[in-house]
Amino acid sequence: MHQKYWAVLFGVVLTASAGLWIVASFVPNWWLPPNFSSYGPDVDHLFNLITAFTAFFFFLTEGIFVYAMWKYVARPGAKSTYTHGSHKLELLWTIVPALILLFIAFAQVNAWGHIKYVSRMPPPDQVFEVTARQFEWRVRYPMMEQTQAMINGWKESQETEAATEWQRTPHADDLHLVNEIHTWTTGDPNNPTHVRFYLKSRDVIHSFFLPNMRIKQDALPGKVIPVWFDTAFSKGNCHKKGDTWVIDPDKVSESELACAELCGWGHYKMRGIVYVHENKTDYEDWLNHASREEHRTKP
Repeated sequence: MHQKYWAVLFGVVLTASAGLWIVASFVPNWWLPPNFSSYGPDVDHLFNLITAFTAFFFFLTEGIFVYAMWKYVARPGAKSTYTHGSHKLELLWTIVPALILLFIAFAQVNAWGHIKYVSRMPPPDQVFEVTARQFEWRVRYPMMEQTQAMINGWKESQETEAATEWQRTPHADDLHLVNEIHTWTTGDPNNPTHVRFYLKSRDVIHSFFLPNMRIKQDALPGKVIPVWFDTAFSKGNCHKKGDTWVIDPDKVSESELACAELCGWGHYKMRGIVYVHENKTDYEDWLNHASREEHRTKP
């Protein structure tokens, strides 16, 4: 009888896990950090949908496992029954996952298309370039005059000639930073700041990940990948302090830029900071100040 204690132990752990999973679904920001992007609810819906499927089958299979541990514990003198399997059962557990995957594929196609398809990306209010390398993010910002020249006449995926030229050729007045993403919020979820950036890699595969913006995109060697996000629900996370801009202490967790792809021994330290300025004017003040500082220190 004492051998059944293992089944009891596994059953208790499984029940506790199920309880925590149920509780977590009702606790804000337990599973996911606060969302700031307009398409974030669609991403969160897909996350919850896939989690529900996996949780159901996890607890089902583990429940069967615990039941088998209890019912078929070692019995002195009893002989085991051997089976070569069931073709009907194998067919069933092949068809069911296939149907679930097909359902998820159709459920996610609109969200995926809205976020990833270049033809459906909205015209940007800001443009910059991000280049990944072991183990840092290098960001190149155009000045506001150049930004305005790039976005004038932009229609969805139809990049302007100025944008194409800037992306291919660095300009002398560009601002270069490491591990810092700067943008701004409008404070209006119906008219957010649309950010478009060009993602590159100088060495291996990296993955650009902004948890609060619900955007993740692999950076592939030899490719330039357009990526977009917005700041629809952000109220800003930084303020000016003297001649610098600092992250508000209570919003540090909302400012992470991470690499979500194992890219080498220093992967753990490939992290950056996202500064969301409270308005466009504050962003322009920072951009002009940072540009003066960079060019002042250049030989």
